[in-house]
Amino acid sequence: MKKYLISTALLAASAYAASVTVDPSATAQKVTGFGGASVYYQSWIKNLPAEDQEAIFDTAFTGLNLSLLRVGNWYQDEDATKLQDDIDIVKAAKKRLGDHMKIQMSSWSAPAKLKPSNSLNGKINGQKIKSQNTLKPSNSDPYGKYVYSDFANWWKKSLEAYKAAGISPDYISLQNEPDMEADYEETLFEPTETNEIAGYKEALNAVYDAVKGQTKLLGPEPLGIGYSNFEKYAKELDANKLDGYSYHLYHAGDGNDNSGNNYLDPENFRKPMKAIADVYGKGDKPIIMTEFCPMLDEPREKDMLGLAQIMQIGFTDGRLSGYIAWQLFWGYHSQMISVCPGAGWDLDGSGKFVCDEAGYKIHPEYHAMRHFSKFVNPGASVIATSTAEANLKTVAFLSANSDSITTVLINTGSTAIQLDNPAIAGYGLITAVQSKENGLKSKNVTISNCTVLPARSITTLVYKKGASVDLVANCKDETSDSSYVEPIIVPTDDVVIVDYTTSTDVSGWQAMSDKLSDVTYGTTAIDGIAGYASVPLAGCDQSEESCGYQNQLLNISAEGAKALSSCASIVITMRSQGTSDAYVNVGGAAGSSWVDYEYGKLAAGSKWSETKVSLKKEGENGSTALTFNSEAAGIYIAKIVATGCTGTGSAIKMAHRSVINDSKMQAYIFDMNGNLVWKGLKSEALNENGTLKPSIRQGAYILKTKANVQRVIKK
Repeated sequence: MKKYLISTALLAASAYAASVTVDPSATAQKVTGFGGASVYYQSWIKNLPAEDQEAIFDTAFTGLNLSLLRVGNWYQDEDATKLQDDIDIVKAAKKRLGDHMKIQMSSWSAPAKLKPSNSLNGKINGQKIKSQNTLKPSNSDPYGKYVYSDFANWWKKSLEAYKAAGISPDYISLQNEPDMEADYEETLFEPTETNEIAGYKEALNAVYDAVKGQTKLLGPEPLGIGYSNFEKYAKELDANKLDGYSYHLYHAGDGNDNSGNNYLDPENFRKPMKAIADVYGKGDKPIIMTEFCPMLDEPREKDMLGLAQIMQIGFTDGRLSGYIAWQLFWGYHSQMISVCPGAGWDLDGSGKFVCDEAGYKIHPEYHAMRHFSKFVNPGASVIATSTAEANLKTVAFLSANSDSITTVLINTGSTAIQLDNPAIAGYGLITAVQSKENGLKSKNVTISNCTVLPARSITTLVYKKGASVDLVANCKDETSDSSYVEPIIVPTDDVVIVDYTTSTDVSGWQAMSDKLSDVTYGTTAIDGIAGYASVPLAGCDQSEESCGYQNQLLNISAEGAKALSSCASIVITMRSQGTSDAYVNVGGAAGSSWVDYEYGKLAAGSKWSETKVSLKKEGENGSTALTFNSEAAGIYIAKIVATGCTGTGSAIKMAHRSVINDSKMQAYIFDMNGNLVWKGLKSEALNENGTLKPSIRQGAYILKTKANVQRVIKK
């Protein structure tokens, strides 16, 4: 007892006491599962050496104990051979987890032959026309004015093909984000059919009749839950034809449309989640959040707590039964696990996550998911918890057989909390696991009378029925690590190049084509930002002669010019002027000397995005201006900041890259989602005018050799 009193006395100076009550008798909804998506980048995983594939599957599936895996329906052209990567990944998951893990499948697009555009993608020849990106009209379909029966029959054939290949989805969503106008694969549905757009209601009726008994149907899976967006669809649907509800979280309403910001302020989701739960969460149909990520170029340490708190809100006020994070596997930037197929794979040119060798990397959000998925199995019930501490967010789960209780505790504050472990009658504490922001992750800590919840940390306490454990007289923070290095490097010096939230001066802009209008200053608030530059861009395919490359040039100060050569990257706060994503080419200029930094940088539609652009190609160009061009009609720019600087007083010049003839090198062509679509020699890939030779779909692609990465067009 004396030893215990001493240890708690030492702790008192840096932590304060709190308590949590857990009530197993107050049960709410049952858990369907926790998981992530394997959508896009499957070929990257399959390009790993065999031993690395096994390691990444152990990490993802066994390590997380996933109970939900989201995959895409890629049977659009009815070629089962293209499903092989998905088949292999699902087989690896089932080998480790068996029927514990359920499959949720969403379609990104109906087959091209069922759409007026005759294309899977939403953007055709530089244009997006809503009426072309829905189902084809029909004068004879029994379900309505569009080819709903053909769409439903395609779904039926898809399920049969996947089942024959070894994938039997437990849940399907007939359309991913039916409200999202995208450049990539899409099919648009209004809640009910109009004269221009097919209806989700009618499509659901047709698909239900075609596949009933084979799988369960989730819907309507819209882009976000703000502005009653989910309810607009759900209220039109026949609830008897849905086995559960689903949505994404890319906006929360009330102007909270920035995914990255919402991760740092998850409370933005509480009101719209609760509004949905109050109407649709009171029966026995599960509500599953099927996709969300921060939409940022780099993983952040603080996103670990962001994800955990979003899930805590979801499983309490939101009455969620399941949560599927977007990026279980991804390329160089991922929520949970980044994949590197081999040396030289630095496709975005950022220099921040270069694939020097094949392998993978775990990010902080992996551990946030693990605090739930590793310890809570399907069939568990959410039970009541309460605490008086505002910075302590809590949620608890009672196992299906009432044999164990798992409590997840999130300390969102900047001060440690000394918790007197919850006393739950008939249950004993057997496991305590912690993850700390900028500290050790998924670490088992000592079982004691109390537990220190470090500042900015997640703690999972697992209780077992009838367990009796000898408690150690110890109560301290065991997740601090003096040798820990935060994976996201904090710049020693940032340089603000422009900030239109504080300055109205846009005189530095210069249109380099008479086809472009002048840049103007915008003052109408958008998502809380009331000052920005409105930058007109081409609005047409710049590879076409009639359009041509149209650059907007931003002349910058001497300090800004020095930052281009001494800093690692610039971060541009921008967004598309339309509802669809814009992809912008960014470069530098010094008189007649030009250098392309990076192609296809994201300016997200309907939300601000912080987009990082590498400066490693600047070299000794001596740029005094930045250049912007895009096939999009325009973007808004709020701020440009140079980061990762070595200090503006002593700029370090980067060496010029040698010019290498890589025509005989092995080349790889990837679509803009990172999928490998062709490989061969570079000389076999390009025409003399720089366009692509291979027989692939029209559009923009990335061409990579060991020496170079470039954005290319297939006409």
